Amino acid sequence: MMSDENCLINSWTEWGQLELVCVGSARGMCYPDDEYAFPWHEVTNEQMRRYVTSFVGYRPTSRIELAQEQLDNLSNILQSEMVQVKTIEEMDEDINVLLKRKRTYLEKSSMDEKVLCKQKVEVCRSPADGKQFDQPIQTPFFRSHFQSGLACPRDVLITLGNTIVEAPTAFHTRYFEGSFYREMIYPFYIKDKKAKWLSPPKATCSKSMFDDVDLWRSISSNEYKRNFAANGYKTSLNEKEIAFDAADMIRMGKDVFYKKSASTNYQGLEWLRRTFGEDIRFHAMHFPTAPDVHLDSSLIPLRPPTDGSEGLLLINQNRPPLANELRIFLDNNWRPLWCPLPATNERTPMALCSPNVNMNILSLNERSCIIEECEVPLYQFLDDLGFDIITCPLRVLNEFGGGVHCVTWDIRRNDSCKDYFPNQDYENECSQDMNNSCFDHTMYQTNVPKQINK
Repeated sequence: MMSDENCLINSWTEWGQLELVCVGSARGMCYPDDEYAFPWHEVTNEQMRRYVTSFVGYRPTSRIELAQEQLDNLSNILQSEMVQVKTIEEMDEDINVLLKRKRTYLEKSSMDEKVLCKQKVEVCRSPADGKQFDQPIQTPFFRSHFQSGLACPRDVLITLGNTIVEAPTAFHTRYFEGSFYREMIYPFYIKDKKAKWLSPPKATCSKSMFDDVDLWRSISSNEYKRNFAANGYKTSLNEKEIAFDAADMIRMGKDVFYKKSASTNYQGLEWLRRTFGEDIRFHAMHFPTAPDVHLDSSLIPLRPPTDGSEGLLLINQNRPPLANELRIFLDNNWRPLWCPLPATNERTPMALCSPNVNMNILSLNERSCIIEECEVPLYQFLDDLGFDIITCPLRVLNEFGGGVHCVTWDIRRNDSCKDYFPNQDYENECSQDMNNSCFDHTMYQTNVPKQINK
């Protein structure tokens, strides 16, 4: 159904008019304990690795305040009705690089720069104030001292139509993360009588969920990525329990695309298919060079097909999908577009995200989106396609887990369960045994603008 004043929970796509969104908070965040699933805080400098292989503990207050300032600015931009975008140059002191930027201002101050009018978006914030993420937690299956925090709600929560789903994360440092949002969700759930709220069986995050709990002591993440496809897309996370991150899914109406990753397994895909039945179709996707987590830095839809125009699908040229899995888009009038490379490959020593987070886009509607202000090549690319582009500074948030898509969670969009992929054989797709499939490793590389970075 379309969203209305009585419908608080409704979001089927990544591009419907955004009306209500949750923006994350950096308050109280820590460097979490080491994980079995993926080395969040891997020290990649070989000389440094002689002395330290990871880092955990309290984050500097100064970095938390900078991150919070950027999140507050994003909230203000979302709630505004008019912005102005100007071109500036400013030094990024964290990487000591002078970067050209497209900066968004909330007040018009020049006749020479672009002014954009937009619909006001209602914003709620991750309920981090007063929370402590440095308290030891213990279950029958694990102990953990430092948790992460609430900067990236999209990792643990997803809206599928009128249903909120809490992700059964495989990360023990995020075991209770979804629970922190319940004080925010309950008022929506109580007021919206059509809303549903689901949580799969909670993953234990125990050692039994992983085939090799010491994997990251014996192999670097780069070596792991190189062998990912050859190893049959297997990760240390096994199939004994249901596990997925919400950010490993992209919603496109009746169809949702689901990335097999270091924190997301096939049991999670099976649970979603059984739970939502014929209402939503879930499709597995594999990215041979990207076993790391989350789909929204590999593939993002910009707008759907309409009568007389193709749908536009943005793909990371460093992370191409399998050619046969992209066929469903080509068969349904979607045009794949290679995202421009990041403005810089430099990042801070403590960054959780790779430069590939440059394509982490939040769409406000089919014509407008928000990107990071330093990604000028992407800005120009989208501008040429006719989009209205709003920017915000979010590079500090790379240390806290994400870009503008990661640090937000769509609660309500004005959209519906439309079928944008009528040409497909979903029954045959669901009949495949993913654990024993022989994958065609051919990557989609048609018209790549530059050589893919392996």
